[in-house]
Amino acid sequence: MAELGQPALLAEWTALLAQEDDLTCTVSDVLGRGAALGADFRPVWPSAKFVGPAVTVRTLGSDLSAVFAGIEAAAPGSVLVSDSHGVRHSAFWGERTTRAALARGLRGAVIDGACRDVRAITALGFPVFSTGVTPNAGLRLGQGTIQEPVALGGVPVLPGDLIVADDNGVVVVPQGRTEETLRQVRAALQAEAALRLPSPSAPFKEKSHDRI
Repeated sequence: MAELGQPALLAEWTALLAQEDDLTCTVSDVLGRGAALGADFRPVWPSAKFVGPAVTVRTLGSDLSAVFAGIEAAAPGSVLVSDSHGVRHSAFWGERTTRAALARGLRGAVIDGACRDVRAITALGFPVFSTGVTPNAGLRLGQGTIQEPVALGGVPVLPGDLIVADDNGVVVVPQGRTEETLRQVRAALQAEAALRLPSPSAPFKEKSHDRI
């Protein structure tokens, strides 16, 4: 993504994510409420969060070779996004992929399928979102592709799209819109803050009728 070739822009997103507990909700709002992955995508450990450009992977069957290939191809600061077709009887992520991703400087992983080695991933502190957990490991048969358009739960993801994840889930910001979206998110956060009274005991002033 050309925009995220600017380190300062990604740094701004990173700082905002650190400041805001529910950033994905605001990002989803400004993107028309259709940019988030479905509720099946959950963090392996609580309070996991990350933001970074996508390195996309498409696996075939239970073959996780493309996941390792994607890690090897990823630049530091990237997020691995695996279209594993929702397969949950085999794991496409575990301790070895986590250690490999950490060595490459990845920021996180999103798997449309299962993972395993939950305790090890948690201990290593690497953020992973997946649609399930199983002890069964996938195979390495040399199949699958990387860095092409994929879809996770029906949501398109292109290489370089910005991936934002927190306790609420995962949102995809289209490449080329990261700077514009950042401005809109900041404006929305400022507007939301203006609705609140300074006293926690006072009633909340709800002036916006299109948010929950």
